[in-house]
Amino acid sequence: MRDSMVGRRSTLAAAVFTALQAAAPQLQAADSEPQQMRKIQVDAVEDSVKTDVASSPKYSQPLLDTPQTIQVIPQSVIRDRAATTLRDVLRNSPSITFQAGEGGGGLPGDQNFSMRGSSARNSLFIDGVRDVGSYTRDSFNLQQVEVIKGPTGTMAGRSATSGAINQVTKTPHQGDAQEYSLGYGSDDYKRVSSDINLGLGDSMAFRLNAMYHDAEVSNRDVVENKRWGIAPSFALGLGTATRFAASALYVEEDNVPDYGLPWGSTTQNGVTYPTGAYDTTPPVDQSNFYGLKHYDFEDIETKSGTLQLEHDFSDRVTARNVLRYLDSERSSAITAPRPPNRQLQRRDMETENITNLTDVTIEFSTGAIEHTLVTGLELSRETTEGRNSSQTANQPIIPDFFHPDPNLLPIGPMPVNSGNPSETEIEGIGLYAVDTLKLTDQWAITAGLRRDNVDVDYQARDFATRAVTESLSRSDTEITYQGAVTFKPVAEGTLYVAYGTGFDPTVDAGTTGSGLSSLPTAANNVRLPPEESSNLEAGVKWELLDRRLALNGAVFRTEKKNLRTRNFNTDPFILDGKQQIEGLELSASGLITDEWSVLAGASFLDTEYKISRNALEQGQELPLVPEFSANAWTTYVFPFGLTVGLGVQYIDDMVRARNAQLGTLVVDGATLFDVMASYTINDHVSLRLNVLNLSDEEYVDRFGGGHYVPGAGRSAQLTAFLSF
Repeated sequence: MRDSMVGRRSTLAAAVFTALQAAAPQLQAADSEPQQMRKIQVDAVEDSVKTDVASSPKYSQPLLDTPQTIQVIPQSVIRDRAATTLRDVLRNSPSITFQAGEGGGGLPGDQNFSMRGSSARNSLFIDGVRDVGSYTRDSFNLQQVEVIKGPTGTMAGRSATSGAINQVTKTPHQGDAQEYSLGYGSDDYKRVSSDINLGLGDSMAFRLNAMYHDAEVSNRDVVENKRWGIAPSFALGLGTATRFAASALYVEEDNVPDYGLPWGSTTQNGVTYPTGAYDTTPPVDQSNFYGLKHYDFEDIETKSGTLQLEHDFSDRVTARNVLRYLDSERSSAITAPRPPNRQLQRRDMETENITNLTDVTIEFSTGAIEHTLVTGLELSRETTEGRNSSQTANQPIIPDFFHPDPNLLPIGPMPVNSGNPSETEIEGIGLYAVDTLKLTDQWAITAGLRRDNVDVDYQARDFATRAVTESLSRSDTEITYQGAVTFKPVAEGTLYVAYGTGFDPTVDAGTTGSGLSSLPTAANNVRLPPEESSNLEAGVKWELLDRRLALNGAVFRTEKKNLRTRNFNTDPFILDGKQQIEGLELSASGLITDEWSVLAGASFLDTEYKISRNALEQGQELPLVPEFSANAWTTYVFPFGLTVGLGVQYIDDMVRARNAQLGTLVVDGATLFDVMASYTINDHVSLRLNVLNLSDEEYVDRFGGGHYVPGAGRSAQLTAFLSF
C-alpha cells in the first residue's frame, strides 16, 4: 500500500515537473517582457501634498475618477505637522471626533473615534488588512493615511457604517536613502527616529524604520507617554513581474494613562458642578490629575508580521496575496475620577488576529465596454482575551476637588485583577467583486457586491474556579453592495452619484473585548442581528492649476434603519431605531503655486434621531457630532531655504449627552492653531520648529462616559534632520 502511494506521488511529481518545464519558456518570456507596473507596486513616493491614487487595488481608478470621498494625508504633512500618532494625523480630516476609554482604560484615543457621526473604532486597516488591538499607532512607519468616508461594506466588510481608515506603511524601494531625526522640546519631549533604505542590486531592497519617544503632555500633570518601536521590511523582485515583500513591527509602550477630569455632577466645598469640571464657575484647573501617580500604569506590547506576494500574469491581470499576523497585549491600572472617590480599575487584554487576503485585478473588454474587475477572498480569525475589574471597596477619597494630590497612596496594595476572564473569537469570510465599466471616454459605471460570514464564539469563566459560566455563539451572513455612475465632462473633472451599504454586527456593539452578552439590556445582546446602513452621495472632483491642485465636494445622506434603541437603561435593546446624517464635505489638496501648498477640508453635518425609543433623543441631533468642522494646513517655501507652515483646526459646539435631571449638556467648540518653520542648512542637514496649540486653547479632546480628557496645551519642539 505504502509503495503504491509513493509511486502515485512520484508520478504526480513527475507530471508537475514536466508541466513546469513546458511552461518555463512562456513564464520566462512573460517575466522578460516590459510590464505595466500597477499602483500597488512597492516603490518610493514623492514628497507631495496631492495624491493621485489610493494604495489598495480595490480602488482601481485614480482618485479623480473614484466615486467616493477619499482624503489622503501624505507623509509630507505627517512629518511637517510633527504628528506622532494616528490621532494626530486624523486631525487633518474634518468630521472626526475622539472618545476616551471606558472599562479600566478601554481603547487608546487613536482607536476610539467617530467619523461622520458614527463609531469607526472597528474600521481601522493597515495596507488594506483590518487592524485590531488596543495600542498606540505611532506614525514612524506610515507613508500616508487614507480616510475613506461613507459606508464601505463592499470594500471593508463589517463595521463600515461611516467609512474606514487605511494606514499605508513605508516599504522598501530601489536606491539608497537614509534619514535620521532628533527632537527635543517642552514638557520633556524627546523623540529619535531613523529611516534607512538599502538597495540590494537591481530588484532587492531592505528598509528599517525605528523610533524612540518619551514625552509628557502639556498642561496635563503626571501624564506621560513612552514607547519605542522597530519596523524592518524586505522586498524582492522590484521592477519585475513577480514581487515579494516581508515586513514586521514591534512596539513597546510604558505610559501613565490619562483618564482626565470627571463629567458627572458633584459637590465639593459646598459648590455643585452640574457638568463636571469643564467650563465651570469657579473654574477648575484643566491640568488636574485625579489619578494616583504610584498606582496608574499602562504597559503595551504589539508585534506583527506580514508576507505579501504579487504577480503580473500580463499587463492586464495581476494577483496579490497578503498574510498578516498581529498580537497586542495590554495591561493597565487606572484611577477613574468618580468624585468624591477615586475608583481603582484594572484591565488585562490580549488581541490576536490572523488574516489572509487574496485579490485579483483583471482588465478586459466586452465589445466597446472596458472593464476593470477586482475580486477577492478575505479569511480572518480574531481572538480577544480579557479581564476587567473595578475596586468598589476602599476607594480613595479626593479630599480637595480643586487640588487633587496624585502623590497619595492607594488604600492597601494594588488590587489583583479579579475580573472574570473571557474570550471572544470572531471568524470571518468575505468574498467580493467590484467592476468598473468604462462605457465611453466620459461615462463609467462602478458596481460591487460582497458576501460576509461572521461567526462569533464567546466564553466567560469564573476567576476563582476557571469554570465556564457562559458560552454564547452567533453567526451572521450579510450581503453589501455599491453602485455608482461617473461622468467626465473634461479630463480634469469628474461628476458622480454613488450608493453603498454597510453593516455593524452585534459583537462590535459592546466595549472592546466584551464579545456577546445574554442580557437583553446589553447593546451586544446575542439575539440582536447586525445594524445596517446605507449612503447616498453625489460629488464633484476637479483638478486646477495644471492639475496640481485637487478640489473635491460631496453631498451625502447616511441612514441606519434598524438602530439599537431603548427607552430606559433597564429596558431591553431592540432594533427599532433610525438615524439620519446629511452633510456636505469639501476638500482641497496640492499646490497653488510652486512654493505654496495646501491640504484643507470642511464638513457640515445635520444629524437626527428619526426614530428612537428614548424620548430625549427622538427628533434630536446625535451626540458628539459637530455641526461644522474644518481644518487647513498650508506651507510656503522661500527661496533662501526657509519653509513656514500654518495649521488651523475648528470644531463646532457638540451635544455631550441628554439627561432627564440636568438637561442637554453642550461642549464648547474650539479653534486650534499650529505653526511650523523649517530651514535647510545644506543637502544633508535641516532644522524644524513646531509650536502646537499656539494660543494655548483649553478644550475637550476626548469624551468618556463619566469623564473627559482635556486637550494638550501649548508646546514647542525642535527637530534636527540628517539625510543622505
